[in-house]
Amino acid sequence: MAPTPQQIEWQTVEIIKCLFDDEDDDSVRSRALDDGLETDGLETDGPDDFDPVLIADKLRTVADALNEDAKFNAALTELKKAAAQDAVDAAFSNGVQALCQTQVSQGAEVAPEMQLIKAAVAFGLHVKKSCPELKNKVHRALPAFINKRAGPWIVKQGGWDKVTDV
Repeated sequence: MAPTPQQIEWQTVEIIKCLFDDEDDDSVRSRALDDGLETDGLETDGPDDFDPVLIADKLRTVADALNEDAKFNAALTELKKAAAQDAVDAAFSNGVQALCQTQVSQGAEVAPEMQLIKAAVAFGLHVKKSCPELKNKVHRALPAFINKRAGPWIVKQGGWDKVTDV
């Protein structure tokens, strides 16, 4: 049975937590969701296929490849301006849209939603590394953006663990 939209929202938040946790922190690598921890009533179907650390690692690899794009700096400049004006969500969305237009993130064989996820994660991690003062704002904006723009598609795919083109 496919996960519910609420489960996808929860999974997305968990993935973003892993992305934004210290990359050198060993506790992140050993995070296990099935060690007797309650998930606030969100039940998973079947075996525990969902591994936010694994998915975050795959997305981080994609993000690192996209970091070389010149549009990152332009989008980052706009995000900094927006942060000063408390308009981070809109600036983040605009930055991701601009990155989706790049050759690096495009591919006819890749679903537009997957391109959007890849660009959003790449931009979010780039901002985290380049502008640590914006980390918390982007940490909130990234899962909201993914859940709003790609959440229904992730549900339709059967959940994060079924999104094979990460």
